[in-house]
Amino acid sequence: MCPNCVLNGASIGGGVWVAFGICGFFFLIAVVGVLWAFRNGEFEDLEAVKFEMLDDSEELVLGGKAKAAVEKLRTQGEGA
Repeated sequence: MCPNCVLNGASIGGGVWVAFGICGFFFLIAVVGVLWAFRNGEFEDLEAVKFEMLDDSEELVLGGKAKAAVEKLRTQGEGA
């Protein structure tokens, strides 16, 4: 709000309320989308996605090899 509007006691225009309504609508869509993602298990295994994107094939061979290598390094690091 502009300082002149505050000093003169001007009210908030109708366009601002429309903008608040649109922002609220998009906020509700985002909340519903996040809740849907949690219900469908989209956030269960975040690590697998980075390995799956390496593969173009149906068998997921490269991603499996990369995941195995990372797990091997991770277990070696814990043992040290």
